[in-house]
Amino acid sequence: MTAPTPSKPKKTPNPLYGLKLEQLLTEISEQYGWPELSEALNIERFQFHTGMKSTMKWLRNHEWAKDKVEDFYLYVYKHYAWPDDKQLMIPPRDRSSIGEPLEDTPAEITELTNFKIEHASDMRGVKKNTQKHSKAKDEPDYDPTNPWNK
Repeated sequence: MTAPTPSKPKKTPNPLYGLKLEQLLTEISEQYGWPELSEALNIERFQFHTGMKSTMKWLRNHEWAKDKVEDFYLYVYKHYAWPDDKQLMIPPRDRSSIGEPLEDTPAEITELTNFKIEHASDMRGVKKNTQKHSKAKDEPDYDPTNPWNK
């Protein structure tokens, strides 16, 4: 008789996998409304919602806003546990394991929600800024009196 092999903990896939942006926006806008989303996410574009197609196009062109919406969907609407700062530096669709939802009902929008969404956005901004900063250090300083840097 063989001993049972210990099974690896099952990795839960990212709930954003296969979810279209239009479906995501429809779900959260029906639950909260565009004015509340505008205030919670600090995205002025939602205040003057002109249609789903134009909103989706705008979000695709503004990655920072799309990430905010996806974070909101995961951690407020679907009510997953908030990740640590290391995970927040990764865009929501690229996170490997999210875990299980804490509750089946969407959370209420509070000041803490607004703070957490902004914090997540800031964490990704810190990562982008540090990458840009390190690139600039590789280049030598330009001296106008010595155009060949010799």
